[in-house]
Amino acid sequence: MDIIIRQARKEEAAQIAELFMLAWPLEEIMESNSVTYNQLHESITCAASNEETIYSYENTLVAEIEGKVVGAICAYDGADYLRLKQPIVDSLGPDSGFAQVKETEEGEFYLDSIGVLSEYRGQGIASRLFEAQCERAASLGHKKVGLIVDVDKPQAEALYKRLGFVYLDDR
Repeated sequence: MDIIIRQARKEEAAQIAELFMLAWPLEEIMESNSVTYNQLHESITCAASNEETIYSYENTLVAEIEGKVVGAICAYDGADYLRLKQPIVDSLGPDSGFAQVKETEEGEFYLDSIGVLSEYRGQGIASRLFEAQCERAASLGHKKVGLIVDVDKPQAEALYKRLGFVYLDDR
């Protein structure tokens, strides 16, 4: 099975949204934003299909197997965080959970969201996606790559440690 890691395409926005949403605490997000799954998916699909957003296809790499997108990861320069996040806040409203979270900062290439279809997990796809975004960060001149892991996701934390990430602080 060949895994191809490549730049996402605009027409894959709905797939990108679905993959990112796999990694999120959906019930909490939907409740705090008073939106349904479909409304949230529509907002993230819109963001993924645009250039100047956190979840843009331009910031996203995908894993493809036999022509099927099975994983996605987005990353961007932390200095652009507030500007790239604004379309999501505008879409979901200023009281949304998205408006209150500050995840990254200037000087950091931020790995924001990753998702792999459940039937493809455990095959090294997430590792390959992380490595590809880290290579992208280096090619863009970034010296620091960061991410956040939820405390209730020990498997994700173990993966990040295997990839060489180290704990810095709680946010």
